[in-house]
Amino acid sequence: MTAATERRSFDSRRVFHLHAVFRREVGRGAGLVRAVAAGDRDGAQLVAARVRMVDNAVYRHNCAEDALLWPKLVGDKPSEADIMVDVMHRQHRALDAMSLGVQAAILAWEDEPTEHRRDMLADALDRISDAIGEHICATELFLVPLLERFLCAADWSDVIRLGVADCDPETVSALAGLIRVP
Repeated sequence: MTAATERRSFDSRRVFHLHAVFRREVGRGAGLVRAVAAGDRDGAQLVAARVRMVDNAVYRHNCAEDALLWPKLVGDKPSEADIMVDVMHRQHRALDAMSLGVQAAILAWEDEPTEHRRDMLADALDRISDAIGEHICATELFLVPLLERFLCAADWSDVIRLGVADCDPETVSALAGLIRVP
């Protein structure tokens, strides 16, 4: 395969599909949390594990983009890439901070599944869902066209590999299931 053929082989549909999964699964989180009755420790722990897994998957995906994709778009590439990569880094930092809040709310709710703690977690999930939606919109509108021009399929595969590199097999299997389910 030539370098030109490899570059053309980048398939942005894979990006759009994964982003749709993140939107769907993060968006479902608050509703799942709100559906657990106050005091239902088993239900809270079950839902908390799922919410934590999805939140961690988004975090790892963003870290992989920061480490592997964005550096390939700056420097000798068009100047719009430099600006958008800076925006992506800032959005990732903001999402990281929100994720810490979600993780703290998960721990509090698991420890004591009260109505108040449940609602605090659900509200945090609503906020991060909105922020992830905005971030994905910006990524798809401004960065995916650059990815299509300058990256190859192997670059995206590297992001996926790094995103699950530290996951146990059960988590990888569960995430793969989420990606396959509409």
